[in-house]
Amino acid sequence: MDSILNSTTLQSYDVILILAAMILTGMIVGRFAERYHIPNISGYLIVGICFGLVLTFLNHDGLLDLFMYFTKFALGFIALSIGLELDIKKIWKRRNEVLIVTITQALFAFAFTTIGLVIFRMDFHIALLLGTIAIATEPGPILFLTKRYKTKGDLTNTLVPLHGVEDAFAIILFGLALSYAVGIDSGIAPTVLNLIHGPIYELVFSLLIGIGIGLVLRFIIKKLDYEDVDKDLVVFVSVFVAIMIALSLANRGFYFFGVHVHLSPVLLPMVVGITFTNTSSKLAKHETEGMLDLFSPPVIIAFFTVVGAEIVFLIANQSSNVPLRAFLLYSTVYILFRIAGKLIGSYFGGFLAKSSKNIKKYLGFCLLPQAQAAIGLAFYARTRLSDPVQGSLLILVVIAGTLIYELFGPFGLRHSLIRCEEVDENGACIIREKKPRIKKTNHLE
Repeated sequence: MDSILNSTTLQSYDVILILAAMILTGMIVGRFAERYHIPNISGYLIVGICFGLVLTFLNHDGLLDLFMYFTKFALGFIALSIGLELDIKKIWKRRNEVLIVTITQALFAFAFTTIGLVIFRMDFHIALLLGTIAIATEPGPILFLTKRYKTKGDLTNTLVPLHGVEDAFAIILFGLALSYAVGIDSGIAPTVLNLIHGPIYELVFSLLIGIGIGLVLRFIIKKLDYEDVDKDLVVFVSVFVAIMIALSLANRGFYFFGVHVHLSPVLLPMVVGITFTNTSSKLAKHETEGMLDLFSPPVIIAFFTVVGAEIVFLIANQSSNVPLRAFLLYSTVYILFRIAGKLIGSYFGGFLAKSSKNIKKYLGFCLLPQAQAAIGLAFYARTRLSDPVQGSLLILVVIAGTLIYELFGPFGLRHSLIRCEEVDENGACIIREKKPRIKKTNHLE
């Protein structure tokens, strides 16, 4: 019997059972939390942390790797869902505001975090990496809460398209910082070509491949008859496969003229969604979004509960390599200076773009959540650094920030939506927009 059911198989079954328990518990705790005006996302994360604490005392070898595969898929699902929300025509009307506010808050978060860490005597190249990671904002809470509350208004219209521009900007700065850090770490001064080719390749190929997958997805769904009994099945499977292909290419990368190109696991699936939604009919978009909305609740709950467990696992695995004092000091600096950069940068960006008072005051509070994308960047940076202590410190600081941002960030997002009168205290949408009429035709085109 033991020869048939080896340890790997048993562990796989255990992961399925644990994941099912986390989703069910997360749903119950999330509903209970909302009764006391606590964002259900924070409830999901607390459930995950509790599961992680229990599993650290059991044999959880391999669980972290399996969990991280799932969170990468969920992050791709979230990124594609956000892409489906981005109508280029509507964004183009607000292009100056979106660009100015996004780049300004990103630069402030980068500068504040980097300078703060350097002031407290962190090595400059490591502080530079953490500064670029500080730019990243987790899209999950924003997508979940804006969809759940069905928010409409200036804040939502600025907040949703912000991620595409922010992720592209973060890719460029992170690539430059990583090339510089690797050069300093190895003692070889990096050339200008080495600094720029990595992030440029990542950005360009993420856009090109995302557009290609999005056009193929659009072609498949375009051929469907509206009355086809298998319509929903084909739509769901096609989108599911598109996410899998995008994430596979993003995480494995490829070689281009001898250079390994690392693609963005957020930008690539987001571009797939943007391409599809802006080249398809309203009916095709409506049907696709409807199928994803039916599937999204268990994915979102599982994502945040698993992220909570991952945080506990990573702290347990990495903490032995880093002095406690350095971990606490730099984590505190990272958290506080990133918050200051996001808040001040959003206000100043709104001032430059002549945005509304609500955007200037409250946008920064919506940009605090940070999770899988930042952890992924930290892990990638560690693989390129030769000093294991510096690499572990980098990961632990980001994880500590993730814990605080994910627990309390949804409060800032919910508070901002309420103060901007886009949702009331009970989570009901205040601003109502007339739903566009969707003409039904033989095809979803």
